[in-house]
Amino acid sequence: MRRRLLRQQLIGAPELFGDPAWEMLVDLFVHECERKRLSISALCVTSSIPMSSALRLAQRLCDAGITRRVPDPIDGRRTFIRLDPAIAHRMRAYFEAGAE
Repeated sequence: MRRRLLRQQLIGAPELFGDPAWEMLVDLFVHECERKRLSISALCVTSSIPMSSALRLAQRLCDAGITRRVPDPIDGRRTFIRLDPAIAHRMRAYFEAGAE
């Protein structure tokens, strides 16, 4: 419970933080730590919810300023998604706090 409260305090937007949203954020965080890009469609697959619901959730995360869409400069049909830098910093702090 304490970790969930900390997560909401660090990131904000508590209405978005059911398990699918958290899974998406963790997936994005892992990819950013590995310096890999993640497409929106690949992100939606990891959320374990129907694709249409996952796409709506991904849009809500963007609308809340938690994530950002980045067009693929090579393939105009694909869009990448990444964490807002401030959110990535807060997530790093969240996981570092859990390491103790």
